[in-house]
Amino acid sequence: MIQKFNSLSGVSALAFVLASASIPAASAQTGASADTGAAVAQDQEGQSAAAEEEAREDKGIVVTGTRIRHKGAASATPTTVISAETIRNSGSRQIADLVNQMPALVISQSDQTSNANRDKDSLDSGHPGLNLLDLRGLGSKRTLVLINGRRHVPGAPGTSGVDISTIPNGLVERVEIITGGASAQYGADAVAGVANFILKKDFKGLEAKVSYTNSTYGDTPGYDADVLWGTNFNENRGNVTLFAYYGQSNGVVGGQDRPSTRYGNPWWYRPAGTRINTILDDRHSFSYSPRAVVLLGSKPYVFNDDGTMRAPRLGSAGILPNSLDLTLNSVVGSLETNSGSEFGGRYDNWLLSVPNERFITHGTFGYQLTDGIRFFLEADYATNKSHGEYGLWYEGGGNKIWDGNPFITAEMIAANGGQPFGANGLTFVRQYPELGKSRSDYQRKMYQVVTGFEGELPGLFFGHDWSWETHFSYGKTTETIQDRNNTSNERYMRALDAVAGPGGAPICAVNADADPTNDDPRCVALNPFKPLTSAVKNYLQYDTSKSSTSLEQYVVSGYVTGGLFNLPGGEVQVALGAEYRSEANNIGARAEYDPNNPAYVADYGVVENPLKGRIDVSEIFGELSVPLLKDLPLIHRLSVESAVRIADYSTAGKTTAEKYGVQWAPVPDLRFRATYGTAVRAPNISEVFTASSISGQWLSDPCNYYNLPNRADKTQYTAANCAAVMPVNKNDYWLYLDVIKKGNPELNVEKAKTLTLGAVFQPTFLKNFTLTVDYYRIRMRDVISSVEPQTIINKCMDAPTLNNPYCALVVRDPVTHNLLSVVKQNINLSQRRTSGVDVEVDYSFDLADLGLGSGRVGINSVFSRLIENKYTPDPENPDNVTDTFGVFGFPELKGRASLTYAKDKLWVGWTARYFSGMKQTTTITEELYRPYKTPAIFYHDLSVSYQLRKNISIGGGFSNIFNTQPPRYPGAEAGGAYFGDEGWQAGVYDVMGRTGFINLRFTR
Repeated sequence: MIQKFNSLSGVSALAFVLASASIPAASAQTGASADTGAAVAQDQEGQSAAAEEEAREDKGIVVTGTRIRHKGAASATPTTVISAETIRNSGSRQIADLVNQMPALVISQSDQTSNANRDKDSLDSGHPGLNLLDLRGLGSKRTLVLINGRRHVPGAPGTSGVDISTIPNGLVERVEIITGGASAQYGADAVAGVANFILKKDFKGLEAKVSYTNSTYGDTPGYDADVLWGTNFNENRGNVTLFAYYGQSNGVVGGQDRPSTRYGNPWWYRPAGTRINTILDDRHSFSYSPRAVVLLGSKPYVFNDDGTMRAPRLGSAGILPNSLDLTLNSVVGSLETNSGSEFGGRYDNWLLSVPNERFITHGTFGYQLTDGIRFFLEADYATNKSHGEYGLWYEGGGNKIWDGNPFITAEMIAANGGQPFGANGLTFVRQYPELGKSRSDYQRKMYQVVTGFEGELPGLFFGHDWSWETHFSYGKTTETIQDRNNTSNERYMRALDAVAGPGGAPICAVNADADPTNDDPRCVALNPFKPLTSAVKNYLQYDTSKSSTSLEQYVVSGYVTGGLFNLPGGEVQVALGAEYRSEANNIGARAEYDPNNPAYVADYGVVENPLKGRIDVSEIFGELSVPLLKDLPLIHRLSVESAVRIADYSTAGKTTAEKYGVQWAPVPDLRFRATYGTAVRAPNISEVFTASSISGQWLSDPCNYYNLPNRADKTQYTAANCAAVMPVNKNDYWLYLDVIKKGNPELNVEKAKTLTLGAVFQPTFLKNFTLTVDYYRIRMRDVISSVEPQTIINKCMDAPTLNNPYCALVVRDPVTHNLLSVVKQNINLSQRRTSGVDVEVDYSFDLADLGLGSGRVGINSVFSRLIENKYTPDPENPDNVTDTFGVFGFPELKGRASLTYAKDKLWVGWTARYFSGMKQTTTITEELYRPYKTPAIFYHDLSVSYQLRKNISIGGGFSNIFNTQPPRYPGAEAGGAYFGDEGWQAGVYDVMGRTGFINLRFTR
C-alpha cells in the first residue's frame, strides 16, 4: 500500500502535523545536540538543549563534534544524537536499521542489501552480513565510524569501513551523527561526517533482554538475547562491566516470496507509433525460462522434457494459440509478456535478506589509580556467519548451437523452413534450474583491545583546568569465504559445443578435433533442449576451498585539552594531540582461483590474486575555541573555533585538513552557526594494492540492437561512436565478459571543501522545544572511484569522441567487434558535489501543563531536502555531468517523525518515515515517460512497552505496519542489491513487508 501525504489519518497524521509545524518545504535532519527521540522516554537519558546550556555554565562537559570540554556553548558542527531510549524501543534487530533511518544517511550495506554479488568490489557491496554506514551518499569509505570517540578495526576488507553489526543495540548509550565534515578533528574518511557510537561503561547492575521478530509472512524468524552486568569494587574506585549477545536470523527470503519482486523489475515499453514510454509490469522474460526457447521461422518454440518442440504457453490457460505468428524483432529475448507460466523473472531466485548468526562479547575494566589518573581497558570479540545466493545459471543468447551439433533435431530444421542454420547458428535462451543456486559462505571474527589512561589536571595552566587521555588499541578481523555450487562458464561453453562422435554418440568438440592439446576427457556433451543429466551437472559444477583474509589495525593516540586564558566571552580553550595508526590487510584468494597456487583450476574462469598492503599514518592535530563576547546588546554570545590536522601517509604523503567555525547568538533564544573546512581522504589499501584479477560478468553492449535506439541515458554522440566501432548492429544483448580488476598505486588523495550554515531556535517561552535548520555543501575533486563495468562501457560510447579515459579500459574483438573485456581500475575522477538542507524539531511536554490529563508527550521530526548531487567523471570533459538528484537512493525529500506518549508504566511510540518520489535516471522526463517517477511513500512503525513488575517489562510492535510494498517501477531494485559511487542505489525500499517484534526485559 503506497500512501500519499494527504492520506494520513489518526495518530500518524497528528505525528507529522505536530512534528513538522515549524518545518518549511526544504526540510532535513541535523540537530543541535538534542537527543533524537529523547523527549519520549519515561526516564529521559538526556536533557533538553536549553537545560544542557544551563548545566554547562556550572561544569564543563564534552560536547559532541569536538574534544574540547566547552563551558556555556555548543559546537558549531551540526550533530544529531540518537538516545539509548530510542534504540531500546525501536525494535530493530541491528542498530544499522535504526541509524540508516536518519535522513543524512543513504542506505548502504545491511542484511537486506548485502546479498553478495561476487563480481562487485568489496567496498559498499557484497560480503553478506556486513553493516556499513554512508553519510550523504558519498560512500562508506568517506564516513568515519568511531567507538567511544576512537578508531575501530575495520570489517570491510581493503577499507577502513567498520562493521557496525558488531555493535549490539543493548550496549549503546547513544549515537552521535556529526554531519558537518570532521576530517580536521577526527582524520581521514570523515569527508561526509562521523558516526560515533558511545557504549555503556561503569555500569552497575544487571540488564537482560530476549526478543523475537518475524515478518507477517512468517519467513524471517529472528532470535536475540543479551545480558549486561556491572559492578563497582574497592570503594567504587574500580568497575567491571561485561556484556554478551547472541542473535540469529534463519529466514532465507527470495524474490519469489514477495509480490513486489516475484517477477523482477518492470521495463519501459514504448508501443509502436507513440512517443510515450509506459511501464510493462508483471514482466516475464524468455531469457529466464526454465526450458529452452528458440525462434524458428519467426515463431517461438519451447521444448518439452523429451526434446520435442511446441509453442510457448504465455498464460496458465495457454492464451495464445499455437499457430499464432509473433514478431520478435529477430531476437528471442526481446519478447516480454504481461503474464506467463513458462517465463522467469529477474529476482525469482535472489535473496532479499541474508541469513546471519552473530555472537558478541564486550568487557570493560576501569580503575581510579589516583584522584587524577584513571586506567581503562576495553575488550571485544565478535563472530558473524552469513551467506549470499545468486540467481540461477542462464543462457542469455550469447552462445549458439552450430550445424552438425547432434542435438539439433529434424523437427528444428523443419521449423526453420528446412534450412540449416549456417553462419548465424541457432540462438536459444533459458535458465538451468537443474543446477540450483550458487552461494558464497562468509565467516568473520573480530578482536579488539583498547587500553590507556585518562585524567584531570586541575589548575594546570594559570588556574585553568586541563584533562588528558592516551590509549593504545589493537584490532584484528578475519574473514573466510567459500563458493559453493558454482558453475564453470568455460566448461559450459565446452560442453555446449558438441559434435557426433564415433557411432554417432554426442561428444565435446574439443575431444574430436585434430588438436590433442585441448582435449578434456572429463567433458560431457550438453543438450540444452532437455533437462541436464547428472553427468553434465557434475562436470559443470564445483565448490572451492576457503579463502583466508585478515585485517589488522594498531593505534597509539593521545591528547590534552584545557583552558588558556579568559576573554569577555569566556574561557579560551584548546585541544592538542597526536596519533599513529597502522592498517595492514592480507586478503587471500580461493586456491582454485589463484594462478600461483598448485590447486588453481583455469576451467573455472575466475582469477583472484591475494592482496597484501599496509598503510601507516602519523598525525598531529589541534582544536581552538575562542568565546569572544557575551551578554551584550544583540550579542548574547559570539565565539569562533578552528581545527587543523596534519598527516603523513606512507602511500599518499603529507596532507592537511582544516576547519573554521563561528557562532553568534543575538538573543538567548536564537543562535546562528557556520563552519567551513577542507578535508582529504587518502586512498585505502584496496584502492592502491589490489592485484590484478579476472572474473566473468554478464554485460550489455550499448551498441546492440536494443540499447542503441532505446537506452534512456544515451547521448547525442552514442550512435556515431557505435557506428565507428561496430558497423553491423549486433543482435547479442548479453555478453559474458572478462572483468579485470586491479589497484592503482598512482592514486592521489581526494580533496574536499565543506560548508555548513545554520540556526538553532530554543525559545525561552516554550520549554523543551528546539528547532534547527542547517544548509550543507560538499565539493570534492580528484575523487577516487572504481566505476562499474557496465558504466565504463556505456560512457566509452557516450563521450564526444572515442579518445576518452573509459574507452582505454574497454577491449573489443577486431573482427567481430564484440566486447571482450573491461578493466575496472581505481582512478581519480574530476569532482563530486552535493548540497541540501537539514531540519530537526524536538519538543516534549507534560499533558498536565496543558490541562489535558497526565502523561508526557514527545515529538521529534528529522527531515532533509537534497538540493544537488552531481559528479563529473572525466576531467577533460566537464560538461559530462552525472546528476543523481531525485534518482534511487537520493530523493529530494526524506524524513523521519515520531510521536510518543509515556505514562506511569506505559510507553507508546509511533514513527513515520517518508521518501519523495524517485526515478531511474535524470534523463527520464515527464514528457516522455508515464509515470516518470515513483509515488512518494510512507512507512509507519508502532512500538509499545509496559512495565509488568518492578524489574520486568515487555515490549512489542510492528515496523511497516501497513505492509507497504516497494513501487513497481524500473530500477526500484531490491534483490541482490549493490552500491556504487555513481548513485545507482538499490535497497531504498522495505522489501520485507510488515515485521513484528516482541521482547522481554529484566533489570536489577
